Order: sequence, then C-alpha cells, then structure tokens
Amino acid sequence: MKTLLIIVLLALLTFTAEVLAQNPEIVDQIWPEVQPIGRTARINCTVAKLQNYDVVWYHVDSEQTISFGEGINVENPMIGSLKKYEVRMRAEGDRVTYMLVIRRLRQQDSGTYKCQVRITNTAQEEWPSKLGSLTVQVAPTIKLGDTSAVLQVDRYQNTSLECSATGIPAPNITWTRSDGGLLPVLPTPVAQFRGAKLPLVNVDIQHMGVYRCVADNNIKPPAEHLAEVLVFHPPSTRVVQNSVGQAQNRRASAKLECIVQGHPQPTVTWERQVDKGRVIINDDDKFDINKQTTDNQNLKAMEHWYSLKVKNVQANDFVPYYCRASNRYGNHSSRIGLFETSECQGPNCKTLPPSAATHVTVSTLFLVYPAIFLMRLFL
Repeated sequence: MKTLLIIVLLALLTFTAEVLAQNPEIVDQIWPEVQPIGRTARINCTVAKLQNYDVVWYHVDSEQTISFGEGINVENPMIGSLKKYEVRMRAEGDRVTYMLVIRRLRQQDSGTYKCQVRITNTAQEEWPSKLGSLTVQVAPTIKLGDTSAVLQVDRYQNTSLECSATGIPAPNITWTRSDGGLLPVLPTPVAQFRGAKLPLVNVDIQHMGVYRCVADNNIKPPAEHLAEVLVFHPPSTRVVQNSVGQAQNRRASAKLECIVQGHPQPTVTWERQVDKGRVIINDDDKFDINKQTTDNQNLKAMEHWYSLKVKNVQANDFVPYYCRASNRYGNHSSRIGLFETSECQGPNCKTLPPSAATHVTVSTLFLVYPAIFLMRLFL
C-alpha cells in the first residue's frame, strides 16, 4: 500500500514539473532605452515557450496598457506615414521577441514599461513579467524665475549669480563673461566657472558687465542666459581727444566726444568756459548734444559715448569745453580744448579751388589793357 502511494506521489510531481516546464518565461533582461526627444524608441521583450498566450506591454507611469500581442490598445495617431506605436514580433526557435516601437518621443513617454505574459486560468500575480525603462532626453531650458537677471551691488561686497535649468539628463552649468574678462572668484579669478551658483568676491567697478550662463547636457541646443552685474559708484569721464581743431568762418563744425561710466547712470551735461567761469550748454541751433546708441569697440562695460557738436565755428568758440557727469555718489568732469587751424577740418569742408584766383586775375587783365590802348589812340 505504501509503495502504491509513493508511486502516485511521484507521478503527480512529475506531471506538475512537466506543466511548469511548459509555462512561458521571459528569458532576457529588458535593457534600458535612452533616446532624445522627438526620436524613436525600441524596447525588446523575449519570451520562451509562449504557446498561445498574449504578450502585453504596459506603461506603469500612466497606468495604460499599450498593446495586446501585436495590437495597439491606446490612441495611435499617424506620425508621418507611420503610427505612433507599433509592436513587431520576431520568432527564433521556441523564443519570440516582442519589440515595442514608440515614435516621435515626448517627455511623457518616458518611464517604466512592463512586459507581461497573460496566462489563462492563472492568478495575475503569477504571470511572468519584467520591467524596462525608457529615458527621453530633453534639451536644457533656463528657469527664469530662479535665475539672476540684473544684480546691483555696492563696491567690495560679496555676492553671487544664480542660474537654474531643467533638462534630461540634468544639465551642467558654466559661467563666463561676455567681454572675455576673468570671473572674480576665490582663490584666483578664472575665465570659466562650473556650477549653478557663481560666487562673486570683493566686487568692484571692473567686474561690472554681462555674465553668460550656459546649460548643456549634450542634447542640442544648449540653453543660454545673460545676467548683468551693476556696481554702485560715482561717475568717471574720459575724452576721446584732449583737443580738437577747426578753422573759423568756414561754416564748419567741430565734434567733441566724451565717454562716461557710473551707476546709477549719470546725468551728463556740457559746459564751456566763459571768462573765469563755466556756462552750461543747451541743445540748440549752435550746439548739438547726442548720446550714441550703437556699440563701439572702444567702450568698456557699462560705458556710454556722448558728443557735442559746435556748429559754424567762429572766433569766440575757441575756448575750453567740459564734459560733466553726476549721480548721487558724486561727479566728475573732463576738459576738451577747441583751437583754431588754418585749414578746415573734416569731410564737409568747402574750400575755393586753387585755379579760381588765377582765372579771375587773368580775366581782369584782358579787360584793363584794351581800355588803356583805346584811350591813348584818342589823346
């Protein structure tokens, strides 16, 4: 009796093992897929001994069943001449690979995907399944709300510029100065600094200007942002030429030029010396005051170019002129001398042709000599 019982038990174990051996099995790992946004992703799931069961692709993050077998179970719009989703099946021996193809990738396509074999008459938790990941790479974007735009500081203060960016993978952030100057960081100023926060140490006037932060994660295009650093300080002025020459009474003009820096931006006035004092010059028919709006290679950071045109230069215009700048931190002025020249200066000068005087003299002689000859004949 015991022998018969043992035989029955062995038979049951053998049958169970055979049944279990025939169940489907996902045999390979589902390798992570990484693709830039807009490209196509391909995720593979290989099943052995599939028999007549269905392979299902499931997006865990959105809780959506993407496909049953080769059929798509979600909205599947056309992308050009192809569908957004496609399942391709390839068989080799007792193994079948189901490739899930996802076109025109969006950021929401990223996440975890589950490949699962649905076995009838079996509890769901016993269905063979494996997980795979899809990473959709996204080009960087600057987060303007968390990024410095204009930073105003007092001289010799320690401060920092911040640049925040998003992207997949997380971007690296690099700082430079737009004018190619060094970044005032410790222990030694450098041309380039890597990090989201740029420390500025002992900031002074020479550190004013535009700073560039670039966020890059090797997905084109990188993101770029410009931040301006302004340092409060009194004005400074410098002239383009210490003295300017022009001839008088030629209906010619003289142009005096001055470069001004300061923050807050200074108020600029022009003055001329009268006797032992100075008189403010107004923009009128005699004087033309301008601020140049075009960039100039001779300008340093935060400098502005001003000019005074003295029209129709006369003898009483040959006096010293002053470019004066002032803000709440102080004032400064620079002197430009206007002197007389024998020749008219500039492209708009109008001079008498050299041959004109000779022509007048010769013509006069031809008129005078015939008159004298006729007078002698009648006397």
